[in-house]
Amino acid sequence: MTQVLDGFVGLLRAIVTAVVTPPAGFLWLALLGVLLGRILTRSGRLLGGVGLAGLYITGTPIASHALMSGLEATEPSHLETPPPSAIIVLGGDGHLAKDNPEGAVPGPVSIERLAGGAALARETGLPVLITGGSVGHGQPPVSDLMAASFEHDFGLAAKWREERSENTCENASLSAPILRHAGIASAWVVTHPWHMKRALLSFQRAGYPVRPAPLAVEFYEFEGFSDLLPHMTGWVRSYYAFHEWIGLFAYRMGACPHSSS
Repeated sequence: MTQVLDGFVGLLRAIVTAVVTPPAGFLWLALLGVLLGRILTRSGRLLGGVGLAGLYITGTPIASHALMSGLEATEPSHLETPPPSAIIVLGGDGHLAKDNPEGAVPGPVSIERLAGGAALARETGLPVLITGGSVGHGQPPVSDLMAASFEHDFGLAAKWREERSENTCENASLSAPILRHAGIASAWVVTHPWHMKRALLSFQRAGYPVRPAPLAVEFYEFEGFSDLLPHMTGWVRSYYAFHEWIGLFAYRMGACPHSSS
């Protein structure tokens, strides 16, 4: 019964996230404006206009890069932090795959983090922990999918896996005991630049010292009128940015509690 309830809660959370998080949220706002326009003409037009404007703006490269830029300014490493003696690769996405025995494969976000973790592991020779729970009810943990790819595609083995976390806060709180038990005083954290602020906050709340090892920041330079037009990549970039800003706000408001240890 508990597993069914957890699965339902996870599905409900995914649906709410997909519907509310912009740019999709602006689309629903525009549709709501159209429906209300028949009853409340002025309010309907206002909602529809805001929704369409938001949808258009978030699809432009100039706006989506601006949303990302505030997230990519990571906090500097604290000098008193012990030298890292391990690498933590944060789990990302996963996709269903009929031709895969596991039923799923790591998504592009996960693969990019694995590539960054592999480069750092080869450079430092440090052991790797991969953290990430299930991508969906009945599916294997992201950490298992990523560990398999880490070995098959990058020729490296993950020494530890954390398989129960459902979000960044749990990535930190559940990975910290594993590394502490192994005698690892601090570690590098590998994730995307736009995700690093929330990752660092999560490990701070978990009471575990880490240093950021973000992937390369995407370079942006205004190219002219085309950057004022919406593109699919702009909406994807804006989605990740809004997701992070909302998550970061929620964590700072207490959604990611301090560790009791």
